[in-house]
Amino acid sequence: MISPNLLEINEQESMDANLILSSFELDIYQNITNESRQKEFLVGRYAIKKNLAENGPSFMGEFQDISVEYGKLRFPIIRDSLIEVGLSHSKKYVFSIIYSKDQVVGVDIETIRSDIPIEDMLSTAEKNMIAGYCSPAQFAYIFFSCKEALGKALKMGLLADYSIYEIKSIESEQWFGKEVFQLEFKKFPFLTAYSFMKNDKEICSLVVPQKVNVEQVLEYLIVS
Repeated sequence: MISPNLLEINEQESMDANLILSSFELDIYQNITNESRQKEFLVGRYAIKKNLAENGPSFMGEFQDISVEYGKLRFPIIRDSLIEVGLSHSKKYVFSIIYSKDQVVGVDIETIRSDIPIEDMLSTAEKNMIAGYCSPAQFAYIFFSCKEALGKALKMGLLADYSIYEIKSIESEQWFGKEVFQLEFKKFPFLTAYSFMKNDKEICSLVVPQKVNVEQVLEYLIVS
């Protein structure tokens, strides 16, 4: 089971934190001083719980009865649950995923920024790989987003030596009217990344084991 949920942050204007957050989450929320970060936290928890309510096999009770906590490396977890959760934010979206514990899944959504030279983070081989594309800066962000999703799938983020996340190859195909890029990793040949432009500034990426069927997931992410 892999169930995605994608919400636009600015469309979630009238949420009551007391009806969404557990006491543990509410304490974190009330101690966030930056307003946009506070809203991002609230919408992120809402996205996970909405996903659980709609797709979780054993969701019971109210949103505030579920507590999304942090693992040792700050990835989201629900303790004593058969469900794993994933979460990513961009300037526009909150992207949540729930999946069964027998899966390996990572997600990321990024906003392209002209003030951050992501190309500098690529290896020489990766730079050569995207040199023929019309927008190398865009593809540098696609690579970065897929690496973020890989780090989340491995539950360690980008904390390891950056070279282990290196991209081995990139191909493209059409899915539901959208160009989707399929990337393979040099050090993790059993995992595949799927990445596409959600709009002209937002990149959406998903990492799963090679033989996992992602058609329904991609359809939801592209069409929604």
